[in-house]
Amino acid sequence: MLVAPSPALAHAVLLRATPSGTQTLALAPDRVQLLFSEPLDPEFSGVQVLDSANTRVDLDDSAVDPNNDRLLTVSLRPGLANGIYTVLWRNLSAVDVHPDQGEYHLFVGVPVVSEATAQTGLQITATPETTLGRWWFYLAASLFGGVLATWKLVLWPVIKGDERLHRRARRMIIAGGVLLILGTLFSALAQAAAAANVPLLDGFGQPLAGLLTRGRFASIWWPRLGLEVASLGLIAIGGLDGLASECALATLPAVLLTSALTSHGAALPTGAALGIGIDWLHIVGATLWVGGLMALAAFVPSLGVRRQVIDRFGRLALIASMIVLLSGVLQGALEVGSPGAVLGTLYGQLLLIKAGLLVCMLAVGAVNQVRGRGVGMRVELIVGLAVFGVAALLSGTPPSPNV
Repeated sequence: MLVAPSPALAHAVLLRATPSGTQTLALAPDRVQLLFSEPLDPEFSGVQVLDSANTRVDLDDSAVDPNNDRLLTVSLRPGLANGIYTVLWRNLSAVDVHPDQGEYHLFVGVPVVSEATAQTGLQITATPETTLGRWWFYLAASLFGGVLATWKLVLWPVIKGDERLHRRARRMIIAGGVLLILGTLFSALAQAAAAANVPLLDGFGQPLAGLLTRGRFASIWWPRLGLEVASLGLIAIGGLDGLASECALATLPAVLLTSALTSHGAALPTGAALGIGIDWLHIVGATLWVGGLMALAAFVPSLGVRRQVIDRFGRLALIASMIVLLSGVLQGALEVGSPGAVLGTLYGQLLLIKAGLLVCMLAVGAVNQVRGRGVGMRVELIVGLAVFGVAALLSGTPPSPNV
C-alpha cells in the first residue's frame, strides 16, 4: 500500500491553459485545453466556457484526454463573436481525491483587461460535511483503536480481575467501532457530494455510485470499511482478551494508512511515499495519544491505583506525542514549502494554530504527570479534540502553491 503515485503538487493545480488569458486572440479557438499537475478523475472533472451574458458557448463535450489523464478539454461553438469569455473548471484529483476549481478569461478581438486575467485555483473546496467526516474519523479511530491500545498496554496489566471495568471498556470500544464504520459511510456520501458539487443528500445515487465503483477513492475506501467491520467483529465476538483483540488492534495501523493515502502527503513533489509515511505516523501517534486520554478520562475516577496507571500512560503518551511532534514538523516543512507561506497562507496559519494547541496539550500533560492526578487529563483531552478539528480543516485546505 506504500507504493505511491508519481510525485505531483498537492491538489490537481492548473499548470497551463491553452489558449491562455494573457493575450488578445484574433479568432475564437475551436477548443480549450487545461493541463493540471495531477491525474484527474474523469467523472468528477469538467470545464465550461461562458460568454458575457453567462450563456454557455461550449459544445458540452468536456472530457479528460484519454491519452493524458492530466489534460481537460472542451470544444467551442464555431464562429464566436469578439468579446470576453470565462472559462470555468472544477476537478477531482485522482491522487489525493481533493476537489479544486477556478476560472480565467479569454479575450477574443478585444484588449486584455488586467483585472480579469487572474487565474484562480487552490480554493478551499472542502465542504462542512467532508470536514465533519474527517473529524469524525479521527475521533472514532481514537475511541476504538486508541482506547483498545490503552486497555491492552496500560490498564489491563494493572487491574486484571476487575470484570466491571472490563465490561465498560468493551462497550466503549465497541461503540467506537460502530462510530468508525458509520463515519466511513458518511465520509463516502460527503465526498461524493463534494466531488459532484451538490448538496449532501443529492450525493446519493450516481455521485456515490461513481465514487465507490471505480477510481482511487474506491480502491482505498472498500478495504478501510472491510478492516473496520472485521476489527469490530473480532471485539464483539472474541472480547478484549487473547488473540482476537490483538488482531483487532493490529488492523488499526492499516485503517489509519487509508487516511494517509488520500492526504496532502500523497501528492508531495518530494516523494509521495515519504509524504504518506510521515502522515501515517502523525495519525498513529495522535490516535494513541487522544485515545489514551479518552480511556483514562472514563476509567481513572473508578481506579484506586491511579498513580500507577498515570505513570504507565505517561510513558505511552510520551512516545505518541514525540511521534506527533516530529512528524508534524516534517509535514509542515514539506507541505508549507517556504517560511513566508506560514503566515501568508490559510494552510500555514491553521498549522500554527494546531502547533499551539499541541504545545498546550504537552504542557497540561506534563503538569498532570507530575501531580499524578487525573483531573487535568480531561483538559488535555478537550484540547486534543480541538486539535482534531483543526487537523480536519487542514486536510481540506490546499497547502502553499509553492509546494
